[in-house]
Amino acid sequence: MLATSHKAGKADEGMFPLSELKQVDLKSAGLRMDPMALYNPNGVSTIDAIVRVGGCTGSFVSEDGLIVTNHHCAFSFVHAISDTQNKYMDRGFLAKTKQEEAPAKGLVCKITASYEDVSEKVLKGTQETNDPLKRLQLIAANTKSITDEENKNNPGLQCEISEMFTGRTYVLFRYKLLKDVRLVYVPGRSIGEYGGEKDNWVWPRHSGDFAFLRAYVAPDGSAADYSVNNVPYKPIKHLKINIKGVKENDFVFILGYPGRTFRNQPAGFYQYHEKYMLKYVSDLFNWQIQYMENLGKNNPYLELKYAARIKSLANTAKNYEGKLQGFRRVGLSARKKKEEQEMHALILKTPELKAKYETLIPELNATYDEIIKYAPRNLFYDYLYALSPSFQFAAALDNYRTAYKAISDKAEKEAFLKKQVPRLQQLYIRLFGQMDPVLEKALLSKMFDDASKYNSDNEVVAISQFYKKNKTPDARLKAIDKFFSKCSFNKDSKKILELMADSSDKVFGLNDDLIRFAHSINPEVNAYDELDKIREGKLNSLLAKYVDAKSVINAKQFIPDANGTLRFTYGYVKGYSPNDGEWNKPFTTLRGVIEKEDGVDYELLDLVKELYRNKDLGNYIHPDLGDLPVDFLYNLDTTGGNSGSPVCDADGNLVGVNFDRAFTATINDYAWNESYSRSVAVDIRYVCWVVEKVAGANELIKELGLK
Repeated sequence: MLATSHKAGKADEGMFPLSELKQVDLKSAGLRMDPMALYNPNGVSTIDAIVRVGGCTGSFVSEDGLIVTNHHCAFSFVHAISDTQNKYMDRGFLAKTKQEEAPAKGLVCKITASYEDVSEKVLKGTQETNDPLKRLQLIAANTKSITDEENKNNPGLQCEISEMFTGRTYVLFRYKLLKDVRLVYVPGRSIGEYGGEKDNWVWPRHSGDFAFLRAYVAPDGSAADYSVNNVPYKPIKHLKINIKGVKENDFVFILGYPGRTFRNQPAGFYQYHEKYMLKYVSDLFNWQIQYMENLGKNNPYLELKYAARIKSLANTAKNYEGKLQGFRRVGLSARKKKEEQEMHALILKTPELKAKYETLIPELNATYDEIIKYAPRNLFYDYLYALSPSFQFAAALDNYRTAYKAISDKAEKEAFLKKQVPRLQQLYIRLFGQMDPVLEKALLSKMFDDASKYNSDNEVVAISQFYKKNKTPDARLKAIDKFFSKCSFNKDSKKILELMADSSDKVFGLNDDLIRFAHSINPEVNAYDELDKIREGKLNSLLAKYVDAKSVINAKQFIPDANGTLRFTYGYVKGYSPNDGEWNKPFTTLRGVIEKEDGVDYELLDLVKELYRNKDLGNYIHPDLGDLPVDFLYNLDTTGGNSGSPVCDADGNLVGVNFDRAFTATINDYAWNESYSRSVAVDIRYVCWVVEKVAGANELIKELGLK
């Protein structure tokens, strides 16, 4: 887990775990604050102000648990309290008092309390087996045993083990939970997502992508679900705002919870992603977006219903398209292949390396050749279950019923029902609210049609049988329509929940066309799952050796890929050249916001235009620009999950809220490059101007320490 020392003077590739900060020469890089004030494992430091906000990041900005994060991280919670009368998504939500703050239902925030390397404990016994499935089972069992014990010993915390290097390094993280989180101020879409999907992953950008939340706890300070008796959480550290902001070339850093990167993978992994996975998902998501947008035309109810889903799918689809561009631009797959060939040649030339790693690269290649061979079929399996909640429940019900029928002993049958039916019930509760027959019918029709064209290696037998039975397009549409019109569980949830309430086998009596289709395809998918587990077990062992071999050959250790745990990254406010003959400055301003307005893709509040005409910009003007800065660029190493991360200056003060990357930087998940990797933040001066001048939220401005 240790990395070599980093002598700074330029931005470094790296989302550094906390344990790595001592290896980075931050003073030479431009950090003015004491590094111990940044991270002090034995005292209060900046990291104590950082909080994970669902799948995003946020930071405390007041002593009363006020959190700043992104608008898009709060969007689904605003969507949940919006309707055709209360159009909070469009006009924004502002709680003028704490009593008016609205619960962000389902949102749980986490604060990293401590961490500990538990690799030896997790890998206990794995050295004694060559069976890949047994290895995975041992790791899973050890992980569960350790976390169960930790959670028992730490009732006020949530303890999780994160894999830092596949099959090699594991770290236990202890998190403090905040279960009562409320909306304080979320600007309307004309500010929070100005430009919408047209500007997503684009620079120049003019979005006020920020939101304020507040965390609450029980009166005794313990984590508690929502209650009117709860009180604001008192963080031991909160960030101060630097209203003067930053200028071009200034040092900045981010602490956050980046989601997932893939930089320590073998060449076959990149080939699979470039040639299959990224294109399949982006095409499928774009199709869904178009279909939902058509359904929502001239229908305010459906437009509202699909808004959050469209936003999520569009974000991923455009991101994947940017990744594909990045793969092509840098020739990443070919470069990784060449590096691997050179690595294998060196292994064969070096006796001590050959003795340990002679078969490593061939075994990795053989495993990924198999993954790639069956990629179309297996992607179909994955997304059929993922995107159709009705089919997912039908398949789960059939699997449970098949397992139940295979048990002959009466006592075992009763034990099975007592344990598994409540699980099925919880799955149904989660999926029922997502069931959408109109959308699912169209989606299944499209996916069935795609699968019917696969080559013989990737034949989905259940689809072939479906097409033989339903020979014409009209017959197939009628059959799929019947899946949902005659569905036994997608209309009356009360009835289905009653069937499962007593943990009997009553629910297994459900039988309709969708369940029967699930029964026909489940054996194929289950067989695939078993093969996939074997491959996963092989890769678990091989990738551990792969990192070991690379470390020996390159005479250095590597920074572990991002995995949702707290990381640090630093760099500088910088423009860049994304394309030949094009230079992008690092700041955008309110003038650009005004100039973009067209009333269609770029709608703007009259108040914003009036404030600009009157030059009512307060004390938030950038001295070099002579205008209100809106967004800015920097060359830090970020990815998904860094949304909402605080951008801090050299003294640790808040100067921006990270919310995006430039299109050329979507490839960051696979490779970072100083020339094209640029991340985007909303400038804290724009945040404060909107809060004060547009929202008129003077109490919030006071709480931020600005009045």
